[in-house]
Amino acid sequence: MINIKVFSALKATLLGVASVASFGLLTLSSAHGQTKSDFAERVRTNRKPRLTVVISIDQFREDYLRRLQDLFLSAKTKEGVGGFNYLLENGSSFLNAQYRHIPTATGPGHAVILTGGYPATTGIVGNIWWNPVTRKPVYCVDDDTVKVVGMKEGSKATPMGAKNLRSTTVGDELKLATNGRSKVVTLALKDRAAVLLGGHTQDVSIWYDDWVGRWISSTAYAKNGTLPAWVEEVNALQIPASALGKTWTVSLSSEALKRTILPKIKPAHNPYNLGLAFPHTIGMEKTRANFRAFTLTPYANRFVFETAKRAVTGEKLGQGASPDLLAMNLSTNDYVGHAYGPLSPEATDVAVETDRDLSGFLNFLNKAIPGGLKEVLIVITADHGVLPIVEDLQERNISAGHIPMDNIESAARTALTSRYGEYGWLTKDAQGKKNGIFEEPYLTLNPDAVAAALKDGKALTRTEIEETAANAIASLPNIYACFTRSQIAKGMMPPTLLSEKVANSFHPKVSGDVLVVAEPGFYPDPMTPGPYSAEHGSPWAYDSHVPIIFCGPGIKRGVWTEMVSPADIAPTLSLILGIEFPTGCVGKVLSSALK
Repeated sequence: MINIKVFSALKATLLGVASVASFGLLTLSSAHGQTKSDFAERVRTNRKPRLTVVISIDQFREDYLRRLQDLFLSAKTKEGVGGFNYLLENGSSFLNAQYRHIPTATGPGHAVILTGGYPATTGIVGNIWWNPVTRKPVYCVDDDTVKVVGMKEGSKATPMGAKNLRSTTVGDELKLATNGRSKVVTLALKDRAAVLLGGHTQDVSIWYDDWVGRWISSTAYAKNGTLPAWVEEVNALQIPASALGKTWTVSLSSEALKRTILPKIKPAHNPYNLGLAFPHTIGMEKTRANFRAFTLTPYANRFVFETAKRAVTGEKLGQGASPDLLAMNLSTNDYVGHAYGPLSPEATDVAVETDRDLSGFLNFLNKAIPGGLKEVLIVITADHGVLPIVEDLQERNISAGHIPMDNIESAARTALTSRYGEYGWLTKDAQGKKNGIFEEPYLTLNPDAVAAALKDGKALTRTEIEETAANAIASLPNIYACFTRSQIAKGMMPPTLLSEKVANSFHPKVSGDVLVVAEPGFYPDPMTPGPYSAEHGSPWAYDSHVPIIFCGPGIKRGVWTEMVSPADIAPTLSLILGIEFPTGCVGKVLSSALK
Protein backbone atom coordinates (compact mmCIF):
# COMPACT_ATOMS: atom_id res chain seq x y z
CA MET A 1 0.00 0.00 0.00
CA ILE A 2 1.61 3.27 -1.15
CA ASN A 3 0.93 6.39 0.90
CA ILE A 4 -1.30 8.64 -1.20
CA LYS A 5 0.85 11.74 -0.73
CA VAL A 6 4.03 9.95 -1.74
CA PHE A 7 2.24 8.30 -4.66
CA SER A 8 0.89 11.64 -5.88
CA ALA A 9 4.38 13.10 -5.85
CA LEU A 10 5.72 10.09 -7.75
CA LYS A 11 2.97 10.43 -10.35
CA ALA A 12 3.86 14.07 -10.91
CA THR A 13 7.53 13.19 -11.33
CA LEU A 14 6.75 10.51 -13.91
CA LEU A 15 4.67 13.00 -15.88
CA GLY A 16 7.67 15.28 -16.09
CA VAL A 17 6.10 18.11 -14.12
CA ALA A 18 8.03 17.70 -10.90
CA SER A 19 7.81 21.29 -9.77
CA VAL A 20 6.74 22.51 -6.39
CA ALA A 21 3.38 23.52 -7.83
CA SER A 22 2.86 19.94 -9.02
CA PHE A 23 2.77 18.59 -5.50
CA GLY A 24 -0.57 20.05 -4.56
CA LEU A 25 -1.10 17.56 -1.77
CA LEU A 26 2.26 18.32 -0.23
CA THR A 27 1.39 21.35 1.90
CA LEU A 28 3.77 23.20 4.18
CA SER A 29 2.08 22.11 7.39
CA SER A 30 4.86 19.94 8.81
CA ALA A 31 7.92 20.77 10.85
CA HIS A 32 10.06 20.12 7.81
CA GLY A 33 7.95 21.97 5.23
CA GLN A 34 10.03 24.18 2.93
CA THR A 35 9.26 26.72 0.23
CA LYS A 36 10.89 26.55 -3.18
CA SER A 37 13.37 29.31 -2.31
CA ASP A 38 14.21 28.02 1.15
CA PHE A 39 17.53 26.41 0.23
CA ALA A 40 18.66 29.43 -1.77
CA GLU A 41 17.72 31.68 1.14
CA ARG A 42 19.69 29.51 3.55
CA VAL A 43 22.73 29.72 1.27
CA ARG A 44 22.37 33.50 0.97
CA THR A 45 22.19 33.94 4.73
CA ASN A 46 24.76 31.19 5.45
CA ARG A 47 22.31 29.25 7.61
CA LYS A 48 23.14 25.60 8.19
CA PRO A 49 21.34 22.81 10.04
CA ARG A 50 22.29 22.73 13.69
CA LEU A 51 22.67 18.97 13.50
CA THR A 52 22.96 16.55 10.61
CA VAL A 53 22.05 12.94 11.41
CA VAL A 54 23.02 10.21 8.95
CA ILE A 55 21.46 6.81 9.67
CA SER A 56 22.67 3.84 7.67
CA ILE A 57 20.43 0.84 8.14
CA ASP A 58 22.53 -2.20 7.34
CA GLN A 59 21.21 -4.44 4.54
CA PHE A 60 18.02 -2.36 4.27
CA ARG A 61 16.66 -2.97 0.78
CA GLU A 62 14.81 -0.07 -0.86
CA ASP A 63 11.69 -2.17 -1.34
CA TYR A 64 11.21 -2.45 2.44
CA LEU A 65 10.03 1.16 2.56
CA ARG A 66 7.19 0.57 0.11
CA ARG A 67 6.43 -3.11 0.64
CA LEU A 68 6.08 -2.62 4.39
CA GLN A 69 4.84 0.97 4.41
CA ASP A 70 1.40 0.14 5.76
CA LEU A 71 3.03 -1.59 8.74
CA PHE A 72 4.96 1.52 9.72
CA LEU A 73 3.69 4.27 12.02
CA SER A 74 1.72 7.13 10.48
CA ALA A 75 3.59 10.33 9.69
CA LYS A 76 2.00 11.91 12.75
CA THR A 77 1.46 10.06 16.02
CA LYS A 78 0.19 10.88 19.48
CA GLU A 79 3.79 11.24 20.57
CA GLY A 80 4.59 13.65 17.74
CA VAL A 81 5.98 12.22 14.54
CA GLY A 82 6.29 8.74 13.12
CA GLY A 83 9.36 7.10 11.63
CA PHE A 84 9.83 6.26 7.96
CA ASN A 85 6.45 7.62 6.89
CA TYR A 86 7.20 10.97 8.50
CA LEU A 87 10.45 11.23 6.54
CA LEU A 88 8.84 10.01 3.32
CA GLU A 89 6.04 12.56 3.53
CA ASN A 90 8.23 15.48 4.54
CA GLY A 91 11.48 14.85 2.70
CA SER A 92 12.98 13.94 -0.65
CA SER A 93 12.98 10.22 -1.41
CA PHE A 94 15.08 8.71 -4.19
CA LEU A 95 13.52 5.44 -5.33
CA ASN A 96 16.29 4.42 -7.74
CA ALA A 97 19.47 4.75 -5.70
CA GLN A 98 22.05 2.10 -6.57
CA TYR A 99 25.63 1.47 -5.56
CA ARG A 100 28.07 1.36 -8.45
CA HIS A 101 30.84 -0.83 -7.09
CA ILE A 102 31.68 -4.42 -6.18
CA PRO A 103 31.47 -5.94 -3.60
CA THR A 104 28.32 -4.50 -2.10
CA ALA A 105 29.36 -5.02 1.50
CA THR A 106 29.50 -3.12 4.79
CA GLY A 107 33.05 -1.79 4.53
CA PRO A 108 32.96 -0.48 0.95
CA GLY A 109 29.38 0.75 1.34
CA HIS A 110 30.03 2.81 4.45
CA ALA A 111 33.16 4.22 2.88
CA VAL A 112 31.02 5.45 -0.03
CA ILE A 113 28.27 7.11 2.02
CA LEU A 114 30.24 9.99 3.54
CA THR A 115 33.26 10.18 1.22
CA GLY A 116 31.24 10.29 -1.98
CA GLY A 117 33.88 8.02 -3.49
CA TYR A 118 34.01 4.40 -4.57
CA PRO A 119 36.72 1.83 -3.74
CA ALA A 120 38.74 3.29 -6.62
CA THR A 121 39.35 6.39 -4.51
CA THR A 122 38.66 5.23 -0.95
CA GLY A 123 40.88 2.15 -1.13
CA ILE A 124 38.24 0.13 0.74
CA VAL A 125 37.89 -2.62 -1.86
CA GLY A 126 36.16 -5.09 0.45
CA ASN A 127 35.54 -5.93 4.08
CA ILE A 128 38.74 -7.95 3.70
CA TRP A 129 41.34 -8.08 0.96
CA TRP A 130 44.53 -10.01 0.41
CA ASN A 131 47.96 -8.40 0.76
CA PRO A 132 50.28 -10.44 -1.48
CA VAL A 133 53.38 -8.80 -0.01
CA THR A 134 52.74 -9.58 3.65
CA ARG A 135 50.77 -12.70 2.64
CA LYS A 136 48.05 -11.79 5.11
CA PRO A 137 44.42 -10.74 4.84
CA VAL A 138 43.73 -7.08 5.56
CA TYR A 139 40.58 -6.14 7.45
CA CYS A 140 39.30 -2.80 6.21
CA VAL A 141 39.64 -0.94 9.52
CA ASP A 142 42.54 -2.79 11.11
CA ASP A 143 45.01 -0.29 12.56
CA ASP A 144 48.04 -1.57 14.45
CA THR A 145 49.25 1.98 15.11
CA VAL A 146 46.57 2.56 17.76
CA LYS A 147 45.28 0.85 20.89
CA VAL A 148 41.87 -0.31 22.07
CA VAL A 149 40.12 2.03 24.50
CA GLY A 150 37.54 0.78 26.98
CA MET A 151 38.44 -2.91 26.78
CA LYS A 152 37.61 -4.98 29.86
CA GLU A 153 38.73 -8.36 31.17
CA GLY A 154 37.63 -11.20 28.92
CA SER A 155 37.80 -9.18 25.73
CA LYS A 156 40.09 -9.98 22.82
CA ALA A 157 39.17 -6.90 20.79
CA THR A 158 41.81 -5.51 18.45
CA PRO A 159 42.38 -1.82 17.62
CA MET A 160 40.54 -0.17 14.74
CA GLY A 161 41.02 3.05 12.81
CA ALA A 162 40.81 4.67 9.39
CA LYS A 163 44.40 3.98 8.33
CA ASN A 164 43.23 2.16 5.19
CA LEU A 165 40.74 4.87 4.16
CA ARG A 166 42.36 6.97 1.43
CA SER A 167 39.82 9.80 1.39
CA THR A 168 38.45 12.36 3.77
CA THR A 169 34.79 12.24 4.80
CA VAL A 170 32.10 14.86 5.28
CA GLY A 171 32.98 14.77 8.97
CA ASP A 172 36.67 15.36 8.26
CA GLU A 173 35.87 18.29 5.97
CA LEU A 174 33.47 19.72 8.54
CA LYS A 175 36.18 19.60 11.20
CA LEU A 176 38.63 21.31 8.84
CA ALA A 177 36.15 23.99 7.79
CA THR A 178 35.32 24.96 11.37
CA ASN A 179 38.81 24.49 12.82
CA GLY A 180 37.46 21.71 15.00
CA ARG A 181 34.51 23.65 16.44
CA SER A 182 31.96 21.34 14.85
CA LYS A 183 31.54 18.02 16.62
CA VAL A 184 31.46 14.71 14.77
CA VAL A 185 30.25 11.53 16.48
CA THR A 186 29.85 8.07 14.94
CA LEU A 187 28.55 4.86 16.46
CA ALA A 188 27.60 1.38 15.32
CA LEU A 189 27.69 -2.19 16.50
CA LYS A 190 30.09 -2.86 13.61
CA ASP A 191 33.50 -1.26 13.98
CA ARG A 192 33.91 -0.81 10.22
CA ALA A 193 30.63 1.09 10.01
CA ALA A 194 31.49 3.48 12.83
CA VAL A 195 35.03 4.11 11.60
CA LEU A 196 34.29 4.52 7.90
CA LEU A 197 31.25 6.77 8.42
CA GLY A 198 33.43 9.14 10.42
CA GLY A 199 36.86 8.95 8.86
CA HIS A 200 39.99 10.31 10.46
CA THR A 201 39.09 13.19 12.78
CA GLN A 202 35.77 12.47 14.52
CA ASP A 203 35.53 13.50 18.15
CA VAL A 204 33.94 10.22 19.19
CA SER A 205 33.72 6.89 17.39
CA ILE A 206 32.48 3.85 19.27
CA TRP A 207 31.59 0.29 18.36
CA TYR A 208 30.41 -2.87 20.09
CA ASP A 209 32.75 -5.31 21.78
CA ASP A 210 30.88 -8.60 21.45
CA TRP A 211 33.32 -10.35 23.75
CA VAL A 212 31.91 -8.58 26.81
CA GLY A 213 28.90 -6.58 25.57
CA ARG A 214 30.03 -2.95 25.82
CA TRP A 215 31.09 0.06 23.77
CA ILE A 216 34.77 0.49 22.96
CA SER A 217 36.91 2.76 20.79
CA SER A 218 40.57 3.24 19.97
CA THR A 219 43.23 5.88 20.48
CA ALA A 220 42.64 6.92 16.87
CA TYR A 221 39.71 8.86 18.34
CA ALA A 222 39.92 8.64 22.13
CA LYS A 223 43.41 10.06 22.12
CA ASN A 224 43.59 10.41 25.90
CA GLY A 225 42.99 6.69 26.27
CA THR A 226 39.59 6.98 27.95
CA LEU A 227 36.01 6.84 26.76
CA PRO A 228 33.83 9.94 27.17
CA ALA A 229 31.92 10.00 30.45
CA TRP A 230 28.57 9.60 28.72
CA VAL A 231 29.80 6.42 26.96
CA GLU A 232 30.92 4.96 30.28
CA GLU A 233 27.51 5.82 31.70
CA VAL A 234 25.87 3.80 28.93
CA ASN A 235 28.29 0.94 29.54
CA ALA A 236 27.44 1.03 33.24
CA LEU A 237 23.80 0.35 32.37
CA GLN A 238 24.87 -3.06 30.96
CA ILE A 239 22.07 -3.00 28.42
CA PRO A 240 23.35 -6.02 26.43
CA ALA A 241 23.86 -8.05 29.61
CA SER A 242 20.37 -7.18 30.83
CA ALA A 243 18.95 -8.56 27.56
CA LEU A 244 20.46 -12.01 28.15
CA GLY A 245 17.69 -14.52 28.70
CA LYS A 246 15.08 -12.35 26.99
CA THR A 247 12.82 -13.73 24.28
CA TRP A 248 12.13 -11.92 21.02
CA THR A 249 8.55 -12.67 20.01
CA VAL A 250 6.95 -11.60 16.76
CA SER A 251 5.06 -8.30 16.91
CA LEU A 252 3.42 -8.66 13.49
CA SER A 253 -0.25 -9.45 13.04
CA SER A 254 -1.28 -12.76 11.51
CA GLU A 255 -2.33 -10.85 8.39
CA ALA A 256 1.09 -9.20 8.09
CA LEU A 257 2.81 -12.55 8.51
CA LYS A 258 1.10 -13.81 5.36
CA ARG A 259 3.42 -11.66 3.24
CA THR A 260 6.53 -13.24 4.75
CA ILE A 261 8.34 -16.44 3.79
CA LEU A 262 9.39 -18.95 6.42
CA PRO A 263 13.06 -19.42 5.58
CA LYS A 264 14.68 -22.70 4.61
CA ILE A 265 17.40 -22.57 7.24
CA LYS A 266 19.68 -25.52 7.74
CA PRO A 267 20.11 -26.61 11.37
CA ALA A 268 23.85 -26.02 10.98
CA HIS A 269 23.06 -22.33 10.35
CA ASN A 270 21.20 -21.88 13.66
CA PRO A 271 22.41 -18.36 14.56
CA TYR A 272 24.00 -18.46 18.00
CA ASN A 273 21.34 -20.94 19.17
CA LEU A 274 18.54 -18.39 18.80
CA GLY A 275 16.49 -20.99 16.97
CA LEU A 276 15.25 -21.33 13.40
CA ALA A 277 11.85 -19.66 13.94
CA PHE A 278 10.00 -17.40 16.40
CA PRO A 279 10.23 -17.11 19.35
CA HIS A 280 13.99 -16.46 19.74
CA THR A 281 15.52 -16.62 23.21
CA ILE A 282 18.98 -15.26 24.00
CA GLY A 283 21.10 -17.47 26.22
CA MET A 284 21.55 -16.48 29.88
CA GLU A 285 25.31 -16.85 30.21
CA LYS A 286 27.69 -13.95 29.61
CA THR A 287 29.43 -15.56 26.66
CA ARG A 288 30.54 -14.13 23.36
CA ALA A 289 27.96 -16.24 21.55
CA ASN A 290 25.16 -14.75 23.64
CA PHE A 291 26.46 -11.20 23.34
CA ARG A 292 26.44 -11.81 19.59
CA ALA A 293 22.94 -13.30 19.76
CA PHE A 294 21.83 -10.03 21.38
CA THR A 295 22.82 -8.19 18.19
CA LEU A 296 20.32 -10.30 16.18
CA THR A 297 17.35 -8.89 18.09
CA PRO A 298 15.50 -5.54 18.13
CA TYR A 299 16.96 -4.99 21.60
CA ALA A 300 20.28 -4.17 19.93
CA ASN A 301 18.84 -1.44 17.71
CA ARG A 302 17.24 0.11 20.80
CA PHE A 303 20.66 -0.02 22.45
CA VAL A 304 22.13 1.93 19.52
CA PHE A 305 19.34 4.53 19.54
CA GLU A 306 19.63 4.97 23.30
CA THR A 307 23.36 5.51 22.90
CA ALA A 308 22.73 8.02 20.12
CA LYS A 309 20.45 9.99 22.45
CA ARG A 310 23.19 9.99 25.09
CA ALA A 311 25.63 11.21 22.43
CA VAL A 312 23.39 14.16 21.57
CA THR A 313 23.11 15.25 25.20
CA GLY A 314 26.61 14.25 26.29
CA GLU A 315 28.38 16.02 23.43
CA LYS A 316 25.79 18.85 23.31
CA LEU A 317 25.26 18.22 19.63
CA GLY A 318 23.26 20.89 17.84
CA GLN A 319 23.74 23.37 20.68
CA GLY A 320 26.64 25.44 19.37
CA ALA A 321 27.25 28.01 16.65
CA SER A 322 28.85 25.46 14.30
CA PRO A 323 26.93 22.59 12.67
CA ASP A 324 27.47 19.13 14.14
CA LEU A 325 27.29 15.65 12.61
CA LEU A 326 26.03 12.39 14.08
CA ALA A 327 26.42 9.30 11.89
CA MET A 328 25.20 5.89 12.99
CA ASN A 329 24.60 2.42 11.62
CA LEU A 330 21.94 -0.08 12.61
CA SER A 331 23.83 -3.34 12.18
CA THR A 332 21.08 -5.58 13.56
CA ASN A 333 19.03 -5.44 10.37
CA ASP A 334 21.97 -6.99 8.52
CA TYR A 335 22.53 -9.73 11.08
CA VAL A 336 18.85 -10.68 11.00
CA GLY A 337 18.68 -10.55 7.20
CA HIS A 338 21.71 -12.81 6.88
CA ALA A 339 20.37 -15.34 9.35
CA TYR A 340 16.72 -15.51 8.29
CA GLY A 341 16.55 -13.87 4.85
CA PRO A 342 15.03 -10.54 3.76
CA LEU A 343 11.53 -11.96 3.23
CA SER A 344 11.34 -13.71 6.59
CA PRO A 345 9.08 -12.90 9.54
CA GLU A 346 12.23 -11.91 11.44
CA ALA A 347 13.49 -9.39 8.86
CA THR A 348 10.01 -7.93 8.53
CA ASP A 349 9.53 -7.70 12.27
CA VAL A 350 12.87 -6.01 12.86
CA ALA A 351 12.10 -3.49 10.08
CA VAL A 352 8.82 -2.62 11.79
CA GLU A 353 10.55 -2.34 15.17
CA THR A 354 13.20 -0.12 13.55
CA ASP A 355 10.43 2.22 12.43
CA ARG A 356 9.17 2.53 16.02
CA ASP A 357 12.65 3.16 17.36
CA LEU A 358 13.30 5.74 14.64
CA SER A 359 10.09 7.55 15.61
CA GLY A 360 11.22 7.69 19.21
CA PHE A 361 14.58 9.10 18.17
CA LEU A 362 13.02 11.77 15.93
CA ASN A 363 10.72 12.87 18.75
CA PHE A 364 13.71 13.03 21.06
CA LEU A 365 15.58 15.26 18.60
CA ASN A 366 12.54 17.49 18.23
CA LYS A 367 12.81 18.29 21.94
CA ALA A 368 16.58 18.15 22.42
CA ILE A 369 17.70 20.44 19.58
CA PRO A 370 16.90 24.17 19.70
CA GLY A 371 14.34 24.77 16.98
CA GLY A 372 13.41 21.08 16.94
CA LEU A 373 13.34 19.10 13.72
CA LYS A 374 13.31 22.32 11.71
CA GLU A 375 17.02 22.56 12.56
CA VAL A 376 17.91 18.88 12.04
CA LEU A 377 18.81 17.38 8.68
CA ILE A 378 18.07 13.64 8.56
CA VAL A 379 19.55 11.29 5.96
CA ILE A 380 18.47 7.65 5.71
CA THR A 381 20.28 5.12 3.54
CA ALA A 382 21.77 1.61 3.59
CA ASP A 383 25.18 0.16 2.83
CA HIS A 384 23.86 -2.62 0.55
CA GLY A 385 20.88 -4.89 -0.09
CA VAL A 386 20.67 -8.69 -0.08
CA LEU A 387 19.47 -11.67 -2.11
CA PRO A 388 16.73 -13.85 -0.61
CA ILE A 389 17.91 -17.20 0.69
CA VAL A 390 19.03 -19.27 -2.29
CA GLU A 391 17.05 -22.35 -1.25
CA ASP A 392 13.87 -20.27 -1.00
CA LEU A 393 14.40 -19.06 -4.57
CA GLN A 394 15.19 -22.53 -5.88
CA GLU A 395 11.95 -23.84 -4.40
CA ARG A 396 10.14 -21.31 -6.60
CA ASN A 397 12.09 -22.31 -9.73
CA ILE A 398 14.12 -19.09 -9.67
CA SER A 399 17.71 -19.48 -10.84
CA ALA A 400 19.99 -19.18 -7.81
CA GLY A 401 22.78 -21.08 -6.13
CA HIS A 402 26.17 -21.24 -4.47
CA ILE A 403 29.55 -21.38 -6.21
CA PRO A 404 32.18 -23.11 -4.06
CA MET A 405 35.17 -20.81 -3.65
CA ASP A 406 37.42 -23.85 -3.93
CA ASN A 407 36.19 -24.27 -7.52
CA ILE A 408 37.30 -20.74 -8.39
CA GLU A 409 40.74 -21.21 -6.88
CA SER A 410 41.15 -24.71 -8.31
CA ALA A 411 40.24 -23.60 -11.85
CA ALA A 412 42.83 -20.83 -11.80
CA ARG A 413 45.52 -22.99 -10.22
CA THR A 414 44.99 -25.87 -12.65
CA ALA A 415 45.07 -23.63 -15.72
CA LEU A 416 48.17 -21.75 -14.62
CA THR A 417 50.05 -24.91 -13.66
CA SER A 418 49.08 -26.67 -16.87
CA ARG A 419 50.30 -23.81 -19.04
CA TYR A 420 53.33 -22.52 -17.15
CA GLY A 421 54.29 -25.15 -14.58
CA GLU A 422 54.06 -25.33 -10.81
CA TYR A 423 55.10 -22.05 -9.23
CA GLY A 424 52.84 -21.93 -6.17
CA TRP A 425 50.38 -19.64 -7.94
CA LEU A 426 47.94 -19.27 -5.06
CA THR A 427 50.00 -19.79 -1.92
CA LYS A 428 49.10 -17.97 1.25
CA ASP A 429 52.40 -18.12 3.08
CA ALA A 430 56.08 -17.96 2.25
CA GLN A 431 56.45 -21.71 2.75
CA GLY A 432 53.74 -22.43 0.17
CA LYS A 433 51.79 -24.58 2.60
CA LYS A 434 48.43 -22.81 2.60
CA ASN A 435 46.37 -22.46 -0.54
CA GLY A 436 43.37 -20.35 -1.47
CA ILE A 437 43.42 -16.56 -1.58
CA PHE A 438 40.07 -15.59 -3.06
CA GLU A 439 38.53 -12.67 -1.15
CA GLU A 440 35.38 -11.55 -2.92
CA PRO A 441 35.46 -10.22 -5.55
CA TYR A 442 39.20 -10.65 -6.16
CA LEU A 443 41.50 -13.59 -6.78
CA THR A 444 45.07 -12.54 -5.99
CA LEU A 445 48.03 -14.34 -7.52
CA ASN A 446 51.28 -15.01 -5.69
CA PRO A 447 53.57 -12.21 -6.97
CA ASP A 448 56.65 -14.41 -6.50
CA ALA A 449 55.11 -17.04 -8.78
CA VAL A 450 54.31 -14.44 -11.44
CA ALA A 451 57.84 -13.03 -11.26
CA ALA A 452 59.43 -16.49 -11.48
CA ALA A 453 57.35 -17.52 -14.50
CA LEU A 454 58.25 -14.31 -16.30
CA LYS A 455 61.93 -14.70 -15.44
CA ASP A 456 61.95 -18.28 -16.72
CA GLY A 457 60.33 -17.17 -19.96
CA LYS A 458 57.28 -19.35 -19.36
CA ALA A 459 55.07 -16.30 -19.89
CA LEU A 460 55.74 -13.17 -21.91
CA THR A 461 53.67 -10.71 -19.87
CA ARG A 462 51.81 -10.43 -16.59
CA THR A 463 48.68 -9.68 -18.63
CA GLU A 464 48.94 -13.11 -20.25
CA ILE A 465 49.10 -14.81 -16.85
CA GLU A 466 46.10 -12.87 -15.55
CA GLU A 467 44.09 -13.74 -18.65
CA THR A 468 44.88 -17.44 -18.27
CA ALA A 469 43.47 -17.41 -14.73
CA ALA A 470 40.47 -15.27 -15.72
CA ASN A 471 39.51 -17.44 -18.68
CA ALA A 472 39.65 -20.57 -16.54
CA ILE A 473 37.37 -19.06 -13.90
CA ALA A 474 35.00 -17.62 -16.52
CA SER A 475 34.47 -21.11 -17.95
CA LEU A 476 32.96 -22.32 -14.66
CA PRO A 477 29.18 -22.73 -14.39
CA ASN A 478 27.31 -19.64 -13.14
CA ILE A 479 30.24 -17.25 -13.56
CA TYR A 480 29.03 -14.20 -15.48
CA ALA A 481 32.34 -12.48 -16.25
CA CYS A 482 35.93 -12.02 -15.12
CA PHE A 483 38.05 -8.88 -15.43
CA THR A 484 41.84 -8.80 -15.10
CA ARG A 485 43.90 -6.20 -13.28
CA SER A 486 45.59 -5.15 -16.51
CA GLN A 487 42.29 -4.92 -18.36
CA ILE A 488 40.71 -2.70 -15.69
CA ALA A 489 43.79 -0.50 -15.26
CA LYS A 490 43.95 0.18 -19.00
CA GLY A 491 40.21 0.77 -19.31
CA MET A 492 39.83 -2.05 -21.83
CA MET A 493 36.22 -2.92 -21.01
CA PRO A 494 32.94 -2.63 -22.91
CA PRO A 495 30.88 0.54 -22.26
CA THR A 496 28.35 -1.02 -19.87
CA LEU A 497 27.07 -0.25 -16.38
CA LEU A 498 28.82 -3.39 -15.13
CA SER A 499 32.12 -2.15 -16.56
CA GLU A 500 31.58 1.16 -14.76
CA LYS A 501 31.02 -0.70 -11.50
CA VAL A 502 34.16 -2.77 -12.09
CA ALA A 503 36.24 0.35 -12.75
CA ASN A 504 34.84 1.99 -9.61
CA SER A 505 35.94 -1.06 -7.62
CA PHE A 506 39.59 -1.11 -8.65
CA HIS A 507 42.36 0.52 -6.64
CA PRO A 508 45.85 -0.18 -8.02
CA LYS A 509 47.45 -0.36 -4.56
CA VAL A 510 45.14 -2.91 -2.97
CA SER A 511 43.01 -4.69 -5.58
CA GLY A 512 43.67 -8.27 -6.66
CA ASP A 513 44.45 -9.72 -10.09
CA VAL A 514 41.12 -11.13 -11.29
CA LEU A 515 37.73 -9.63 -10.41
CA VAL A 516 35.04 -12.31 -10.51
CA VAL A 517 31.35 -11.59 -11.13
CA ALA A 518 28.83 -14.39 -10.62
CA GLU A 519 25.59 -14.62 -12.55
CA PRO A 520 22.53 -12.97 -10.95
CA GLY A 521 21.30 -15.13 -8.09
CA PHE A 522 24.64 -16.87 -7.49
CA TYR A 523 27.37 -16.26 -4.91
CA PRO A 524 30.90 -17.50 -4.29
CA ASP A 525 30.55 -19.38 -1.03
CA PRO A 526 33.01 -21.14 1.29
CA MET A 527 30.31 -23.82 1.74
CA THR A 528 31.02 -24.17 5.44
CA PRO A 529 28.30 -24.09 8.12
CA GLY A 530 27.87 -20.71 9.79
CA PRO A 531 25.26 -18.26 11.06
CA TYR A 532 24.46 -16.84 7.61
CA SER A 533 21.82 -18.12 5.21
CA ALA A 534 21.34 -15.08 2.91
CA GLU A 535 24.21 -13.23 1.25
CA HIS A 536 25.13 -10.04 -0.61
CA GLY A 537 28.13 -8.63 -2.45
CA SER A 538 27.16 -8.70 -6.13
CA PRO A 539 26.71 -5.77 -8.55
CA TRP A 540 23.12 -6.80 -9.26
CA ALA A 541 20.08 -4.75 -8.23
CA TYR A 542 19.07 -6.88 -5.24
CA ASP A 543 22.40 -5.99 -3.64
CA SER A 544 22.93 -2.47 -4.98
CA HIS A 545 19.43 -0.94 -4.66
CA VAL A 546 19.03 1.01 -1.40
CA PRO A 547 16.96 3.91 -0.07
CA ILE A 548 18.05 7.53 0.11
CA ILE A 549 15.89 9.99 2.02
CA PHE A 550 16.79 13.58 2.87
CA CYS A 551 14.51 15.41 5.29
CA GLY A 552 15.11 18.74 6.97
CA PRO A 553 15.94 22.40 6.47
CA GLY A 554 16.55 23.33 2.84
CA ILE A 555 15.10 20.07 1.52
CA LYS A 556 12.14 20.04 -0.86
CA ARG A 557 9.52 17.37 -0.46
CA GLY A 558 9.21 15.00 -3.38
CA VAL A 559 9.79 11.55 -4.83
CA TRP A 560 12.45 11.09 -7.49
CA THR A 561 13.00 8.22 -9.92
CA GLU A 562 16.25 9.11 -11.70
CA MET A 563 19.16 6.76 -11.05
CA VAL A 564 21.36 8.15 -8.30
CA SER A 565 23.91 6.68 -5.93
CA PRO A 566 24.74 6.80 -2.22
CA ALA A 567 27.97 8.43 -3.44
CA ASP A 568 25.77 11.47 -4.06
CA ILE A 569 25.00 11.88 -0.35
CA ALA A 570 28.41 13.31 0.58
CA PRO A 571 28.57 16.12 -2.00
CA THR A 572 24.95 17.03 -1.26
CA LEU A 573 25.67 17.29 2.46
CA SER A 574 28.87 19.21 1.75
CA LEU A 575 26.91 21.77 -0.26
CA ILE A 576 24.30 22.13 2.47
CA LEU A 577 26.97 22.50 5.17
CA GLY A 578 29.05 24.92 3.12
CA ILE A 579 32.19 22.80 3.19
CA GLU A 580 34.53 21.33 0.59
CA PHE A 581 33.75 17.95 -0.94
CA PRO A 582 35.75 15.01 0.49
CA THR A 583 39.06 14.40 -1.28
CA GLY A 584 37.95 11.17 -2.97
CA CYS A 585 34.45 12.37 -3.85
CA VAL A 586 33.13 11.54 -7.33
CA GLY A 587 29.40 11.74 -6.58
CA LYS A 588 27.07 14.48 -7.76
CA VAL A 589 24.85 16.87 -5.83
CA LEU A 590 21.23 15.70 -5.57
CA SER A 591 19.87 18.97 -6.91
CA SER A 592 16.33 17.62 -7.15
CA ALA A 593 16.09 17.68 -3.38
CA LEU A 594 17.34 21.25 -3.06
CA LYS A 595 15.43 23.24 -5.68
